[in-house]
Amino acid sequence: MFRNVPFNIKENAEKAHDVLEKVMDFAMEQSFNPRGRVSGALSSFRVDVVESEGKYEIFAELPGFTKEEITVSYDEECHLRISAERPEPVDDSLKYLYKERRTGKCERVFYIDDIMEEEVSVSLEDGVLHVVLPKALEGKNKKIFDIS
Repeated sequence: MFRNVPFNIKENAEKAHDVLEKVMDFAMEQSFNPRGRVSGALSSFRVDVVESEGKYEIFAELPGFTKEEITVSYDEECHLRISAERPEPVDDSLKYLYKERRTGKCERVFYIDDIMEEEVSVSLEDGVLHVVLPKALEGKNKKIFDIS
């Protein structure tokens, strides 16, 4: 027989308290948009976003996904969308005793403006998606309108 041992809050009150305390500390540390950052921490996959001179870099943890299952797109509203879809297994002969791995679509969306779209690079290695977004040069890709 195989079964999961459930988390028992009564027996693990100290651990449950520590977990709740970490979540609350994380939420309170976020100065501008705590709801957005907390939702990012609880999202279906985790990302790191790094800004350096001349570029932004995104590192997304997508273990078990193939290149064909991942889509990276950038739309005219300056939204970078990373989505991955893991199909539901179709083997009806399998009898799951326990199933935790997610299937279906997961997605993260970021607002990033002033990038050079034609120079964006995307790679996948060891389950980590790496997106490099070169920043647009000052004044380039910006249109200034005269006020009449």
